[in-house]
Amino acid sequence: MTASLEDRIGKLAQDRLDLVATLATKPTGLSWCRKHTEILDEIIRLLYQVHGGSQFAVIATGGYGRFEVSPASDLDLTLIPADETSPEVEKAVRGFFLDLDHYLGRVVKIPYGYSYRLMGDVPGLDQASRTGLLDMRLVAGEADLVRALDNLLRNTMSPGEFVLAKAQERNEWLQKTHDTPLVVEPHLKEGAGGLRSFQASNWIRHAIGEQPLRPGDAYDLVVKNRNLLHFQAERLQDHLTRSRQAEIADLTNQNIYVLMGEHVEAAVDLHREYERSLSRVRESRFPLAEGIFSDRGEVRFDGPSDSGDAAVAIAIATQLGLSVGEYQVVAPTLTKGASALYAMRTGEHTIRNLDRCGLLESLLPELTACRFLLPTDSVHDFTVFEHTMRVIRNLDELGEDPFFREVRDGITTPEAMYLGALLHDVGKAQRDVPHSIAGEVIARSVAERWSLEPNLCETIAWLVKEHLTMAQFIRMRDLMHPQTSAEFAAIVGDTNRLALLTLLTYADIAAVSKTTWTPAMHTFLRQLFESTSAILSGEPAESIDLGQTRRRLMRSLNTADTDPAAVEAFLESLPAYYLASTPPEVVRLHRHYAAEAAIGNSTVDLTPKPSLSATEVTVCCQDAPGLLSRLLGVFYAFDLSLLAVRVATTKSEPAIALDTFVASFGGKPIPNSTAGELSRTLRQVISGEVTTAEVLSTRGKDPTRNQRLFTYTYREGNPGILEIRSPRGRGMPYRFSRLFAEQGWNVVSARVGQWAGNGAAAFYLSHTDGSAVSAEEIDAMLTNLR
Repeated sequence: MTASLEDRIGKLAQDRLDLVATLATKPTGLSWCRKHTEILDEIIRLLYQVHGGSQFAVIATGGYGRFEVSPASDLDLTLIPADETSPEVEKAVRGFFLDLDHYLGRVVKIPYGYSYRLMGDVPGLDQASRTGLLDMRLVAGEADLVRALDNLLRNTMSPGEFVLAKAQERNEWLQKTHDTPLVVEPHLKEGAGGLRSFQASNWIRHAIGEQPLRPGDAYDLVVKNRNLLHFQAERLQDHLTRSRQAEIADLTNQNIYVLMGEHVEAAVDLHREYERSLSRVRESRFPLAEGIFSDRGEVRFDGPSDSGDAAVAIAIATQLGLSVGEYQVVAPTLTKGASALYAMRTGEHTIRNLDRCGLLESLLPELTACRFLLPTDSVHDFTVFEHTMRVIRNLDELGEDPFFREVRDGITTPEAMYLGALLHDVGKAQRDVPHSIAGEVIARSVAERWSLEPNLCETIAWLVKEHLTMAQFIRMRDLMHPQTSAEFAAIVGDTNRLALLTLLTYADIAAVSKTTWTPAMHTFLRQLFESTSAILSGEPAESIDLGQTRRRLMRSLNTADTDPAAVEAFLESLPAYYLASTPPEVVRLHRHYAAEAAIGNSTVDLTPKPSLSATEVTVCCQDAPGLLSRLLGVFYAFDLSLLAVRVATTKSEPAIALDTFVASFGGKPIPNSTAGELSRTLRQVISGEVTTAEVLSTRGKDPTRNQRLFTYTYREGNPGILEIRSPRGRGMPYRFSRLFAEQGWNVVSARVGQWAGNGAAAFYLSHTDGSAVSAEEIDAMLTNLR
């Protein structure tokens, strides 16, 4: 029997080779594929006779099921057991698969793939698996098994979900290949006008209850060209390049332009057929969910439905371009919170349609209650509800920015980002509690009502609670200081939460108004994300090894014309945070500035930073009490907005100040005319030629005014971090730095910006001897101001 089987399959394998050879002289399309498929069917049936009996059925799916196997196409097989618990079935299937590998893989040498389907698997099949089974046909075995499978497929199909999956799949392939059939080098399978255009059209028609179309001359021509391409390439290839076109034209004795002109014409027909099928979706009636239908392009509610299922139906309808009317759907029960969550993550258009038909009120009354709620600050352009919708819009459009796209692609729970965004400001309805705290409680209530998994619930509640934290860090913390990213990493805890908070932070700030998100914020956000990600990914929090850092800088700074001893002395005089956060090329430049300052020559250097929409101003001179306050007064006098201040003082004699300010003028780098005058004035104040008080008075500012209106928090440490908020105004950093100078405290660094419509600043403070400033000292100083 084995020898006979070997001989019979060997003959069929030769018949197949002979058939392939006929493409050189009599190329055809579907008729050739049918003959080819029938040879392969006979091989499968011979193997089934050895192993099958009535134990299982063998089904052809995909192109094999359609009798469309081209020379290098693979075979898609599905086996259905009569009784999956039977040892005899298991033995028969194992033997069949072993022979498949031997005869198809080694004798016939044709690629194949197979799946083993149980009836119980069918309800959970993905749309790709369902698609292959739509074209199934029985090759060998029990027909009753195939009929049972077909009935189960039909009864468990979600037409709307299937149509959407096919449309999205086609769009993805058109982006990868070509979105028009009018191309010179077409992709015969997946490109616009390829075979998949017609196949997808029939799949969609099947899903919406229409009869599939029979392949016509255009389809047959594309199949013929695909057969010839496989024949010439001697392998699976579907991209019809110019060189392959020339080979096929020579083989078939055709003019290449006639050959390809006819092909393009046929491709246009197939592509139009696919587009017509999408139009039929908007003209037909088919179910979207239980009790919800698409009827001639409009969503119709026709009976009770779970809120979660209804939300998914609206999400599908939205993505298919169907119309959702302004209904007032009776609030149904919600037992499928995960389904509602899926719908929310499809974005703004879905959520607005949910609102339009009344489902959003049922799902998230906490959000719709904020429709007319006005913000209490002066910077938001929209009500809380509309601001939230703009946040969702920003999340939808993240892919337009390479950095945000990369962060988004690393998220493991995107649904948490969307629900967290929808709930991030609902706590503002409670005026007596910080809205992030109130929002966390509401988020937990919603997650419980939706029966979400505990871990997901915790992530969403955390995201709502901390949605302001990253914004606060990038606006008010020294991002170059090692403790900043370490502290933020402790708050975030893992890389997924870091990514979620990063994207929500951007989306939230950018939705406040057209001007709130700036290039500087983008730079700072990315800087904090990357430094924190490094810590959370296993890299140790950056501790400053002074010896190692100084040796690295020594190697970088020492050149033939430098004095190693002088370089070493300069590095020894610098504070640790400066060494850890300053690039070698900048240290080299600062060493030159410091050498000039030591002999009395001060430096004021202005460098535009377009990525920050600001200018970096470096001041290097001999240090003196109150120097920072005097310099900040000049910036205030010129009405410049400070973004950041870095302060460093050498432990040398004389002590040299290396202070760096990042400032903008009207949200842009400082213009040249202002830059020149600013530089001269800073030099005059450093030299004592004029006083800061005189500069301020000349420019209409009161140099003695104290800051009266403010709130503050203080984090003890070394340095301690004093965060201050006050009404908008550029004089606040100057006034507080003057106060610190009076106390004899050092400002190590500072961040200045806006927060919730107010001015905000964070000062990193220590005593002149390097010891920490206590909270009691801070309280005593600031209490006296009031």
